[in-house]
Amino acid sequence: MKDMPENLKLLLLKELGLDIDKNRYITKDGSQVLDKYIDQPVKLENMVLFPGSTLVLDDNPLSIASYIEEYGEV
Repeated sequence: MKDMPENLKLLLLKELGLDIDKNRYITKDGSQVLDKYIDQPVKLENMVLFPGSTLVLDDNPLSIASYIEEYGEV
């Protein structure tokens, strides 16, 4: 998703019922979306979304490894 144009990222987020705030953090109903594994807000530049999932995560190695451990291979 790093190479995906920003306008496509925004369209994808809108389809998931999400948005971004002025600081480029992903939001849902006005609240920042937190990475499930590291409990930190996710920025548009660092978001990752695995195929078949609607869970938006930060692209750090801990989150990715934790997701794969929980849900299996991507």
